[in-house]
Parts: sequence; C-alpha cells; structure tokens
Amino acid sequence: MDTITIKPSFFSILWSFLKLSPIAFGGGYAIFPSIEREIVDRRRWLSGQEMSETLSLASAAPGGVAVNAAILLGHRLNGVSGAIAAGIGAILPTFFIVLAVFFTYMQFGDSPKVKGALSGVTWGVITLILFSALRMGRSAIKDKFTLLLMLGGLICLFAGLSPAYLIVAGIVISIVATLFKQRYERKHEAGKTADEGYMYFI
Repeated sequence: MDTITIKPSFFSILWSFLKLSPIAFGGGYAIFPSIEREIVDRRRWLSGQEMSETLSLASAAPGGVAVNAAILLGHRLNGVSGAIAAGIGAILPTFFIVLAVFFTYMQFGDSPKVKGALSGVTWGVITLILFSALRMGRSAIKDKFTLLLMLGGLICLFAGLSPAYLIVAGIVISIVATLFKQRYERKHEAGKTADEGYMYFI
C-alpha cells in the first residue's frame, strides 16, 4: 500500500486523534487497532511497517503507551506541529471522559449493572490487546531468530523479570545480530566477487 507523500495538516491530525480517543476503551495497547485503521487503512498516511515500528518505540518508552504512540505518530507525520496536534487529540477527550466516569462511578459504583458493564469492558479490552499483538507480530516476527526472541521474552515475563530489562536486552541482542549479519553478508559478497574474478581469468 502506497503512503501519502504530502504531510497532513495540524488540524487533520488533531481531528483524527480527537475521533480516536473517545472510542479507545482500555487505552494503551487496546487503542492500537483503532490507530492502525485510521492512519494506515483509511488515511494512508503511513505503511503497516512504519506503523509497527512507531508503535514498538511507543511501547518501549516510559509513560502512557497511548499518549506515547499519538505523539510519536504525530511527529512522524508532521514534526513538532503534528506531535502537538496528536497529543492534544489523544489527551483532551480522555480527560473529560475520565472525569465523567469517575463521578458516575462514585454515585452508582455499587450497582450490579455497573459491575456487569465493567466486567464486559474488561473482556473487550483483552480482546483488543490480543488483536493488536497479533497484528504487530505479523510484521515484527520475520524469521526464526525474532520468533525465539519473542518466546524468550514471554518466558522471562512469566518468570517475573522486569520489562525494562527485556527491552534493553532486546535492543542489545538486535544490534549485535545486525552487526554479525552485515559482517557475514560482506564476507559472502567478497568471496563471491573473488570467485567471479577467478572464473573470469580461467
């Protein structure tokens, strides 16, 4: 899918995130499918690969994942102006919605209907997070090496290791693997060139 080369305006980015924020129940990773549909499928501002890279960076950075993702995507779309527009769009509606939910819960929190509704929202959020993980996994897991990294990370998380250590370890391992891969490819190309020269003289 081709992405749009013209930078989206401040107000178009602001409007997109103003629309996304109120419907992103669960926040964090649960908002990723909605962001992808708006930015990649509908607007075609970014490709799926660019989206996955940005969302991965947002997940690795400290702070709220949804706000991180909005600011990073906005910056990628239109620099500082885009980051400000996306940040305002992601934060402003949520702020007022949270206030309204808080005061409503204070009044009716003990109601069985409210508790049932909250239980339903929880399962919906879990579904959105799993869906987002699968979509990101399709572009992030490219070979056996990245699959092993993912499985190793899951094992470490279940063992109680801090996510911060996993992120640092993933960065270091990926850098080392990339350097080894580039070194191998250079040696392979050099050997191939030498063989071709030898065959030429024969």
